[in-house]
Amino acid sequence: MNSSRIFEIEQFAQSLVKGGAMALYLTPKPGLVDLADQGSHPDLSLDKMERSLHILGDYLAELIRSLTDGERFLCQAVIGRRAEEVMMEELGSNTLKGYLFLSGLLLVARWRCDSDDEKRLNRAVSELGEEFFALRRDQATNGHSARSRFGAGGVVHEVLDGLPSLFTCAVPAYLTAIERTGCFTSASFAMLARLMQTVDDTTTLHRCGTMGLARLRRDGQTLERLIAEGGDPVAFLTELNRKYVRMNLTMGGVADILGLAYGYLVATGRLAGASETTRSRNSKPRLRLCMGDA
Repeated sequence: MNSSRIFEIEQFAQSLVKGGAMALYLTPKPGLVDLADQGSHPDLSLDKMERSLHILGDYLAELIRSLTDGERFLCQAVIGRRAEEVMMEELGSNTLKGYLFLSGLLLVARWRCDSDDEKRLNRAVSELGEEFFALRRDQATNGHSARSRFGAGGVVHEVLDGLPSLFTCAVPAYLTAIERTGCFTSASFAMLARLMQTVDDTTTLHRCGTMGLARLRRDGQTLERLIAEGGDPVAFLTELNRKYVRMNLTMGGVADILGLAYGYLVATGRLAGASETTRSRNSKPRLRLCMGDA
């Protein structure tokens, strides 16, 4: 086995774990767990989310072992289901279930196409999606319920289309904003704003129906306009979080793609403006922020 190829896939996996951590620590995020509070998730906490990232790391490491051993995709799908079970057993909640699925799929796609190229990854993800959804029947999940009730595509269409929310929405939004402002935080919120407008978020639909998703779209537009005009996104998002908590509104699908985008940008060396995002019990993640972000 080519040792450089194994090193590259290990680095890609580490980037995906780091991306999940960066998405978790971005604050404020309306309705989501962050450094400020637990948003609209009374069953979750920052500690639980951090522990789920460790489970994610173990899962991706097991996927790499399976890939380097030449096992079939069915074996990797089984590894994914087992990781979901571990997360539920250890944490009492599905926490990062969506991110676990999407990051695993992206990792396998990266191995298959042996490239970071967006077009090649897009095709590989789409092909894997066809394999995966042919292997399993729709399960009785909140996402399946929302897709059936509201006719939403959700994660199924996202994957079959090769993750357009990642490659054509989140990444370009970040790169455009970082080039314009040079500010990691503003670029991160620009990415969040774009995803709020584009992700077919079945978590939002399950909680608050079509009116909730329409609200999410409008708030994403407002956030994007606020950033473009040089306003204060932190104050806006902090107030929005209070409203989302009252509404029981959240956006798990948006958070999943946000983490993927961070991870992909780290993996491809394009995450300008951010330093290491590690966090200990007594310290916040170290991010180099622009003026006025502290």
